Amino acid sequence: MSLIAEVTEQGVLRVKSPALKPGDEIVLQTCDGGVRNAGKGRWSDIEKVLKRIDKLDFPRRTHEEILRDLHELRG
Repeated sequence: MSLIAEVTEQGVLRVKSPALKPGDEIVLQTCDGGVRNAGKGRWSDIEKVLKRIDKLDFPRRTHEEILRDLHELRG
């Protein structure tokens, strides 16, 4: 089971999961690469990347065209 957690300013780890009940114990293990921060402050970075992508001149296709091409690839 993967859990998404929030760390408060006091260093308290908050996890919301319907699978966990009060009093449950879990083992917490971090990756060798450190803590992955998918925090709330990343939206501005994502927005910048999306704006740069929009400036690229890729041919636009409708979802119908994409689905047709996928069906052709699958045979």
